[in-house]
Amino acid sequence: MQKLLLLLLFVATILSQGQFSGVTYFNYSYNLTENAENNKGFGLKRVYFTYEQRLSENLSYKFQTDVGQLDIIEIPTSGGWDNDTKTQKTQYVTYLKIAKVDWKSPLGQLIIGLQGMNVFNITEKTWGLRFLEKSPMDKYEFSSSADMGIGYIGKFNNLNYSIMFTNGSGYKSSENDKYKKISTQFVYGEKKLVKRDGFNIGSSFSIEPYDYEDDNNIISTKNKTLIAFYGGYAANDFRIGAEFDIHTDDGTDITKQIIAGYMNYKLSDKINILGRLDIFDPWTESTDDLNTNNINEEKDSETNIIAGFNYIPTKGLTITPNIRISIPEDGYNTTLFMLNFEFKF
Repeated sequence: MQKLLLLLLFVATILSQGQFSGVTYFNYSYNLTENAENNKGFGLKRVYFTYEQRLSENLSYKFQTDVGQLDIIEIPTSGGWDNDTKTQKTQYVTYLKIAKVDWKSPLGQLIIGLQGMNVFNITEKTWGLRFLEKSPMDKYEFSSSADMGIGYIGKFNNLNYSIMFTNGSGYKSSENDKYKKISTQFVYGEKKLVKRDGFNIGSSFSIEPYDYEDDNNIISTKNKTLIAFYGGYAANDFRIGAEFDIHTDDGTDITKQIIAGYMNYKLSDKINILGRLDIFDPWTESTDDLNTNNINEEKDSETNIIAGFNYIPTKGLTITPNIRISIPEDGYNTTLFMLNFEFKF
């Protein structure tokens, strides 16, 4: 299946007038934390191959494959479940991430098929460094980055809006229930601050019902809900953004929260500096017997910091030395040196 997808993209490029492109993410990591094993070294994180073609003024299509790492934990048939007997291996798998048709109808843009979600696509462009790290909502798995369904995009003056009706299972899994996910987005201002100056302010909302079975084997309908607020600004070679995101699950009573900020400043055509701060806090809703207020007793939040600079020696290649510091609420800090590479054509 993987070879077939790549073959179809290659044949389509040869036989038609569309555009074929690709991007690859490499990295090297070295753990600076005391007594770290440092057994990872160089890695190939992602490979995207994209083919797109405009058939007419109002109709176009796009296909994209996603090649990434899949870590597999192997447990021997004998020996128990302790960490000493477990082994981990990495293999590369290929997914079809995008397979969509865009139609500019008289009422707005209609997208049909496997397509990118509208939940964090704006913040991803404001952050602008996907090869270095996923955007916060993507990193902490608030939503899949792509899904199968129907989307609509419209614009009123400087207000951009979209709504999607999708399976909710993402692009790596097949649909497995009767429910569907509804996602909306409203953004005022410039959507792609990584390419153009301006500002934006926006909000995303999604809800997905599912069947939940409690301890008494009673099945009821629960919801997974996401609400996000974000904004960004770019001018004079400086770009900055921030976001506040909340994800709730009625069935597990787990609420996840992100507060994040990021910046990028262009010193020259070849060098720009960058920084990012994420504060991620998941907790289970509980009640205080005295005042019935929701309280967060678990110390499982974490703060993650990235600081470094991009070096662009030539078009299509970016090299980024960076330091990453992870600060858990309960536990020991870790410090990681990484050298990230992005190659695209």
